[in-house]
Amino acid sequence: METTATETPPPNISIWRRALSASLLSERAITISTMVVAGGFLLSKVLGLVRVRMTAQAFGTSAAYDAFKVASTFSDMLDSVIAGTTIAAVFIPVFSSYMARDKEQQREGWRFASAVLNDMFLLVTVAATLGIVLAPWLVGAIIAPGFDEAQRELAAQLMRIVLLAAIVFGVSGTITGVLHANNRFVLASLASPLNNVAVIFSIFFLVPQMGIFGLAWGVVLGSLLHLGIQIPALLSAGMRWFPTLGFRHVSVQGGMNELVRLLIPRIVTTNLGSVSRLITNNLASFLTVGSIGALDYAYLLWQFPETLIGTAIAVAVFPRLAQRVAANDAPGFRRLYRIALLTILALAVPSTLVAILFAPQIVSLVLRSGAFGAESASLVATVLQFYALAIVGEAVLELVSRVFYANKDSRTPMFVIMGGVALRIGLMFVLREPFGAAGLALAYAIGVCLEAGVLWFLARRRFLRET
Repeated sequence: METTATETPPPNISIWRRALSASLLSERAITISTMVVAGGFLLSKVLGLVRVRMTAQAFGTSAAYDAFKVASTFSDMLDSVIAGTTIAAVFIPVFSSYMARDKEQQREGWRFASAVLNDMFLLVTVAATLGIVLAPWLVGAIIAPGFDEAQRELAAQLMRIVLLAAIVFGVSGTITGVLHANNRFVLASLASPLNNVAVIFSIFFLVPQMGIFGLAWGVVLGSLLHLGIQIPALLSAGMRWFPTLGFRHVSVQGGMNELVRLLIPRIVTTNLGSVSRLITNNLASFLTVGSIGALDYAYLLWQFPETLIGTAIAVAVFPRLAQRVAANDAPGFRRLYRIALLTILALAVPSTLVAILFAPQIVSLVLRSGAFGAESASLVATVLQFYALAIVGEAVLELVSRVFYANKDSRTPMFVIMGGVALRIGLMFVLREPFGAAGLALAYAIGVCLEAGVLWFLARRRFLRET
């Protein structure tokens, strides 16, 4: 267990030492973990920008790219269920209860991890298979009813390809959660960069011969690299795989029951975001051609700083927050939360201002090339300015939601985010007509900021008061 410092620094120290003690730099192990995670995210985001620029150069805001993004919607929903951060949020507390005991219990811990991995693989495979069979109906009736017949058919064909990647991500995403539970971040942090490398490769070598289908097969290749890079880390962590399912062994049923209790609200929470994006695409399909692509490009751009700030810090801090809860170290828990929150705010607020003020320059620098001309750049820049309002809210939400997960409460974030998503969807209908795609982005930003604010208030009242 890490040692904790006092709640506040002595009053007679310099302002610089006060600032240091109020930042993550005062926690060496967490700082290193954060740097590793942020480094992986940074590499992934840089490669992601290269990928986005090349995609924009090849497809612009065309009907074919809109079809590809629609095809990815159902796959993205599955990915959100089994993403490393989704599983880790509920897996870490349960898995740690096994690994903190004797060798026999540690062996059962790996049996439990194997059961989670096997169960997730089967569930995602079944869901992906249903998606492959029902692809035309999903596109035409739910995801993009505004498409014409040719565009619907293209989106359905692309969906069948990218859903193959979802099955692979079902395994690799769960492995990411296992590695995070063991505080092993290095190879896990390289998984996403390699995924982007594969897509970039496909744009170079597959798209010229296969068009938009080459991009879809690049996603499949990326999923395989995402899985492969993590296998050595899993072996070095001492992973022992057991061919078992969660309901087959009494020794892991207790852990599985607790995991399911925590996981169901977490899955609902993450899929609420996917449902929101699905409805966004649905509404955008009735706007001018290129609106779906513009929302996607802008979303990727504002997610760049948010991921490096909010997600990286929250992922690295979360295992330590859970450990402090397990040790009943309330002062240490409060201090770690506070310094993480202050660090996030100190980085997220300036990032928001930069994204709003310099949106046209950012879009032109990153994306303007080939088929992505002045008209596309203007549309994406406007959407980005509205989306940028979500950077602070999303970054804070990453941390405060984990305060509840560390305390084995996944229901409260679910209910709060349900309310936020309902508000978000209502605002989309109100703001779509006067503002177009930018109105959909603004609705998202308002909703996510309110979600973060409500969870911050509830966390402060329940877990962060000094007794």
